[in-house]
Amino acid sequence: MRLFIAIDLPDDWRRILAQPEQSIGWLGRGVKWVDPRGTHLTLKFLGEVDEKLLPGIHTGLLRACGEFAPFTIHLRGTGVFPDAKRPRVYWAGIEGPSSLLQLQARVDSEMQRLGFPAEEREFRPHLTLARIKDPIGKQRMTDALLNYSLESEPAEVSEVLLMRSHLSSEGARYEAIWRCALGGDAPPSA
Repeated sequence: MRLFIAIDLPDDWRRILAQPEQSIGWLGRGVKWVDPRGTHLTLKFLGEVDEKLLPGIHTGLLRACGEFAPFTIHLRGTGVFPDAKRPRVYWAGIEGPSSLLQLQARVDSEMQRLGFPAEEREFRPHLTLARIKDPIGKQRMTDALLNYSLESEPAEVSEVLLMRSHLSSEGARYEAIWRCALGGDAPPSA
């Protein structure tokens, strides 16, 4: 099964995340906009996982989540990867306390104990808005995106989800397998 660990988003954020495509999407072609209904803040992508690893993943998530109290995050700003001259991804920024970065690092550490590779890149909290394929008018759209004011009300993060993705020709469908509450009782470290 194809798994990842993520933070779910409030419904009003999904409406906000749809706004850039509606406002500036007409400026260019060759951009594949992400459906906001499936958007989540990924903390760790696990990939194809054997079911016998599920108990260990669950225990690791409980340990990681038990160390953190709930906190709030905001949508704020837009950007591009790798840079504005060669955009491949448009994204919305996530602002939060240092505990967001610490939570991601702890989740990554717990998953490394189970044999999953460490993240190679520094965690930069963001939500993918679009992937740039063969862009026509990309500079005009990129400039418009970077000047787009994207902001939300705060959202409380009180749990982390183990998610399963089901891939099909219609796109990915996501299913929450487990919900681990922040600040909950954690099993002892091994």
